[in-house]
Amino acid sequence: MFSLLRSKEGTPAVSENTIVRRTAIPEGTTLEQLRAELLELMGQENINHHRMGEIYNHIVAKKLAEKAGFTDARAYFSQHLVDLSQSSLTMYGAVAAEFSEPVARRFGVTCLNLLLVYKGAADVEVDRDEPGPTVIEVPDDKGHVTAKPFAQCSVEEMRRALRRKRTPASSKPLPPEVEARAEQCSEAVALRFPQGKGTRVKAVVRNEKGKAVMDFKGIPLDQLNLLAEALTATLPPLPPAS
Repeated sequence: MFSLLRSKEGTPAVSENTIVRRTAIPEGTTLEQLRAELLELMGQENINHHRMGEIYNHIVAKKLAEKAGFTDARAYFSQHLVDLSQSSLTMYGAVAAEFSEPVARRFGVTCLNLLLVYKGAADVEVDRDEPGPTVIEVPDDKGHVTAKPFAQCSVEEMRRALRRKRTPASSKPLPPEVEARAEQCSEAVALRFPQGKGTRVKAVVRNEKGKAVMDFKGIPLDQLNLLAEALTATLPPLPPAS
């Protein structure tokens, strides 16, 4: 039995009677027949994931986990569906909240989730009933961009398009005073972390659509309090410009 069917205690979460047992593939089955079956299975998978998203959203909205004595839905699922990741549930829920089951079957839950992320990154409008015509700017391996309708984009193309949108939108230098303040922040963060113990914290400031954005990388999870201390500390005033 697949491990997905276990609870945290190792007991079956689904009855043996509900498991579909398929026969062997008959000799002589054509490539086109197998392709058709694969497409049908993919469609069913998307329907199942959409339904899982609806269930997840219902549990969260109605606070069913909290009413059952759990801290939240995340705590409940971590104990009772141990092989189902929270990131997957969140993705299914996001897609189910935005798109119908027929749309999920047609385009795929993963692609629709990437479309939702692309929508926020690219600031485009998406028709929830007919997302297919949404224009996606897809770069190739050499960086050349082609505008394609979402309906013609693969998962990999959606990921490339999203990576491109997440790249800093402007290479224009930031004002000197902004660069100076960013350098202060970077130094303040670096001073909070132990030196010579394998911790490599990196702070980068970039220009994103005319706004200064600072990214922090390499911060150990058990030292996040040091980052919080650095960011909440009062920075000295900048020296006057020469």
